[in-house]
Amino acid sequence: MSELSPKSDEPIDGAVLRPDERKHVDEHSLNKPMGTVQIWALGVGAVITGEYFGWNGGLGVAGPTGMLIASLFVCALYMAWVLALSELSVAMPFAGGPLAYGRRAVGPWLGFVMGWSMFLESLFATIGTAIATGGYVYFILNLLIDGLPAGKVTTAAALVTVALFAVLQWIGAKEQAKIMEWMTYGAIIALVWFWIACIPGVKVERILTEPLLNHGWEGVIKAIPFAIWWLVIIESVALAAEEAHEPHHSIPRGLTYAQITLIVLVVLTWFFAAAAGSDYKKTGDANLLFPLPHVYSEVWPGKSHSPHLIAFSILAICGMVASYNGMIFAVSRQSFAMGRAGYLPSILGHLHPVRRTPDVSIGIWSLVIAGFVIWGYFNEAAVLVAVLTCNLTALIWYVLAMICLFILRAKEPHMPRPYKVPLYPLLPALVIVMSLFAAFVYGWLQAPIVLWLTLGMYGIGLAYFFGYARSRLSKHAPEELAVRTASIGETPE
Repeated sequence: MSELSPKSDEPIDGAVLRPDERKHVDEHSLNKPMGTVQIWALGVGAVITGEYFGWNGGLGVAGPTGMLIASLFVCALYMAWVLALSELSVAMPFAGGPLAYGRRAVGPWLGFVMGWSMFLESLFATIGTAIATGGYVYFILNLLIDGLPAGKVTTAAALVTVALFAVLQWIGAKEQAKIMEWMTYGAIIALVWFWIACIPGVKVERILTEPLLNHGWEGVIKAIPFAIWWLVIIESVALAAEEAHEPHHSIPRGLTYAQITLIVLVVLTWFFAAAAGSDYKKTGDANLLFPLPHVYSEVWPGKSHSPHLIAFSILAICGMVASYNGMIFAVSRQSFAMGRAGYLPSILGHLHPVRRTPDVSIGIWSLVIAGFVIWGYFNEAAVLVAVLTCNLTALIWYVLAMICLFILRAKEPHMPRPYKVPLYPLLPALVIVMSLFAAFVYGWLQAPIVLWLTLGMYGIGLAYFFGYARSRLSKHAPEELAVRTASIGETPE
């Protein structure tokens, strides 16, 4: 199991800070209201939208059993990932997360690449979830009023979601964490409701097909990028380390409990969606934004099903908005940290003077997300592109984070580590190998727009960093001060 060190988990040695540096840190520090339960809720809530849409594209390319195998592969990857990530998150509890890891292990350029990767992952996850939330709202309204224009209703509902949660994030971390906790409970209840409702429609032969792997092992491999959506973004919890009370306890425990919870939700949701749906290819349509209500309506067809299907779908929206809230949290915190450190425009590092929330980052990126939502009105594949782009950028920084873990173990053996990854070096190495394999699969997906969009976003980011930001980094940013104070004040254990 994990090892706990008696040393302080403070990432910056305040004794070696100058008065101006100490003042800057105080002025740009976030509040710390989150405990283990809030971290668990943030982890489950940020990810639980993966149970409601996005994963089903893998069902279409792999079949039921193939999708299960791909999902178990991803569950194993993420269990190893959260255990290894916790070491970095607790040792460097900054809102920048990956920015801090890369900066300390190698230097500013890797800090930027990792921070930018996490930012892109969170941004595209938020875009996809906003549009899919609009799709769920459309599904509900269309049950009540026939003939509603799908595109317009979906887009309008998505824009309302963006606006509401921009306000909620602006209010404060403590308030949104409490609301997030209750939305997460609602999302779990909705999944349990779905499982129970599907029992009359379950037919095991829909899973135990002939052949068992409908599309062979190639289908299983192609399903992996979709299966990642089950669990992607749980690493956003690492960004909450700066807002966590006693992060050396709350982060590892909250992350581990969240991951175990999510694995149970993944397996049961897969089973009932695959075993109760009449045709896995229909449920597995990658452009279907509401696969669970679709299966529900097949189990309970006809007008008589409407009241409880509507009630289920309304409760299911908790899962969508809980995840959206967690994702915009990650977008704004990563942007705030990179702006605070000078890797992105410094205005993004602004904090509300009273609420201590990154108000400018919340506002700007909510507007960008709204712009992508409007783009989605004209592009049916927008959600699919957003999901796959999010997953690919995530895999990139998973590999880089584990490389940083190895480098820091060798480079700074006496670095305070209140939590250490179990089974080192096996688990970090496993994360690298599995992530590289999953990233390699993208070459088989015949989705060139995802690869070009990803390359384009990295090109823009790197051009900004090397062309402008590199020489303008803030020496007062916590990530920079942590590196300097470590070189000055590190002592052997």
